[in-house]
Amino acid sequence: MERNINPDLLKEYIKTLIATDVVFPGILPRQWGNDFNRMELQVIHFTLKFILKTADPKTKKVLIEAFKKVEEHDLSLHWFLCDFWEAIVPILIKYPYWPTRKSSFQHELN
Repeated sequence: MERNINPDLLKEYIKTLIATDVVFPGILPRQWGNDFNRMELQVIHFTLKFILKTADPKTKKVLIEAFKKVEEHDLSLHWFLCDFWEAIVPILIKYPYWPTRKSSFQHELN
């Protein structure tokens, strides 16, 4: 399976289900009844895994440890985002431009 990075999809998920305030200008919440499908949730998962590595060292350690627990215990990504969205939003805002080299994405995700 190819792993894709899509920060806008992660922003849309956060905007739709967690942070109803305007935290990402230009990102609209998803319409009611239009659920995120399994493939989109996988992309959100991989995007989150990638962006957590770009956080400042103190925040990065806490976020990655908590994210590993989600992965190890097959917990819901939704509850992780509910707990940590306020720490993740500044990372997404700070890094609006992502590298386009596919090989670097693959390396970072593995």
